Amino acid sequence: MLLLAFFILGLVVHVVFFISIFDIYFTSPLVHGMTPQHVPLPAPAKRLVLFVADGLKADTLFKTDDTKIDKAPFIRSIMEESGSWGVSHTRVPTESRPGHVALIAGFYEDVSAVAKGWKENPVEFDSVFNESRHTWCWGSPDILPMFAKGASGDHVYTHTYSAEMEDFASTDASKLDTWVFDEVKAFFSSAKANDTLLSQLREERNVFFLHLLGIDTNGHAHRPMSREYAENIEIVDAGVAEIVSVMEDFFENDKGTSYIFTSDHGMTNWGSHGAGHPSETLTPLVAWGAGIRTAERTTTQHFNDHYLDLNSLPLLPLCFQADIAPLMSSLIGVPIPLNSVGVLPLGYLDNSGLFKAESMYANSIQIMEQFKVKMAQKKETTLSILFTPYQCGLVPQIALSKEMISQALEGLAYYHTYDRVFLGSSVVFGFVGWTSYVVLVILKTHAALRRPRPLSAPVRKTVRWMPSLGISMFLLIQASPWTYYIYCLLPVYVWYSVLGSTGHKTGVQPGRHARLYPLSHHAACCLSSCYMNIQVVFCSAVFQHTCSEVLFPGHLNVKTCICTLCLTHVTAGQNILSQYFFHIGQYQQFSLYNLLFLYFNDQCIFV
Repeated sequence: MLLLAFFILGLVVHVVFFISIFDIYFTSPLVHGMTPQHVPLPAPAKRLVLFVADGLKADTLFKTDDTKIDKAPFIRSIMEESGSWGVSHTRVPTESRPGHVALIAGFYEDVSAVAKGWKENPVEFDSVFNESRHTWCWGSPDILPMFAKGASGDHVYTHTYSAEMEDFASTDASKLDTWVFDEVKAFFSSAKANDTLLSQLREERNVFFLHLLGIDTNGHAHRPMSREYAENIEIVDAGVAEIVSVMEDFFENDKGTSYIFTSDHGMTNWGSHGAGHPSETLTPLVAWGAGIRTAERTTTQHFNDHYLDLNSLPLLPLCFQADIAPLMSSLIGVPIPLNSVGVLPLGYLDNSGLFKAESMYANSIQIMEQFKVKMAQKKETTLSILFTPYQCGLVPQIALSKEMISQALEGLAYYHTYDRVFLGSSVVFGFVGWTSYVVLVILKTHAALRRPRPLSAPVRKTVRWMPSLGISMFLLIQASPWTYYIYCLLPVYVWYSVLGSTGHKTGVQPGRHARLYPLSHHAACCLSSCYMNIQVVFCSAVFQHTCSEVLFPGHLNVKTCICTLCLTHVTAGQNILSQYFFHIGQYQQFSLYNLLFLYFNDQCIFV
């Protein structure tokens, strides 16, 4: 009796220790309560088509055989001409369900699902399908239902074949893939006669998922080096080409469809997968269509995966399988799945720098949200004296803080001087107008300029009030200070006076050397004066900007040079006008113009 009790106790102890493995290693990494992160910019694509060739090895797809014949000519043409390609790396266990979860949800499968044979969701999770407007799926009954079950609402539609078709002993498993291609073609054909379905298909942010199981089935039954495996790749390639043609015809080649072709896992040469051998973890990734960067020829690349040697084609650096979910989300403009741990592979995107920056920012905030929720959960269940917050190291924190301070200071300076160019331009415009008005007043008084024929009253009101009204409305909308109204409206009235004071020469005072000169001479004088005044203002602005950037005593010489330059222009102007007045015989007027140039000299000294 005692021996039996001891045996039972030992069995219980071992069972407890065995169960502890699940709590230590097989707990769910998922958390809930995060906020979806949106990118506030238009998406590059309207819809996305995802092809997943189950069990397709990367090297088998990319390599050519001994006769240099491609197994997948269509995919090869995409790689060479119109798309981007690379290698994605998945994680152990390299099974179908974990691979699809990484692709579509962006995280590596909750290992507690192994207790349910990778068939059900131990914890519900978000996915690209769930975030989409509508998703249509075709393929295996073992894969598709788990994404429809976890979706919020009924916008994920699945079309599966019967479980009896998945026979590993079948002599022609490629029928699984031809079934999918036929169903997709029939679907789009029937949509033309279904107004409700047609309107749904015309909407944006839709996803079409084609799960192709035939390659994996043939790999298990006949091995990846077999003829059946290679022929199945050819069937898949032809089917993908046909589906792309159907999609482009249906949507009238609107350039709004993105395509991604990849695999959930690879396979060893003896037809197994699940472990961490490179033949199992390395999968192909080919993307093309809307928002995808096109191929670029290159002769120098430095990657250690040896695929460049096999193909002599440009490929992008290796990415992780979970990174494909943020890529798909970015292409169609939906939030990245809440539980995703993938990092957006920017190398595949063909978009503006602003879009990439906004997408990466949303990606970082989405992952940070998970970190905050996880930390809050652990903090609530741990005594405060025992809780140890995560530390990323003091040196990285200091470096990041310095970088943030530097960027913030640059941003402060940018916004502090945001209106400087606008106000400075307005003041310069008004100052040039005022100087022109002074010149015209002198010319009109002493050069016998006649007033122009006055404009009609409606035209005068329009010329005077329309610019003022427009500027006032612009400043009012922006809630500008009252001083801005003065700086912006004063040039309007000054230039209105300038335009109203222009005239033409009718004669000169009688004199021995009197001679008639056309209006162009007077206009030249005005333009010369304005030009000199612009030189003064421009040089002043240059001087102030230079000295505000770097304050060194040596920069005082810059002011001396600028003033010398301005005075040289003024002196030259004096000589020109003195000769002009000498020719027309108006010597007494030269003294008035000399006063005008003294005014310019004062401006130079003031600068």
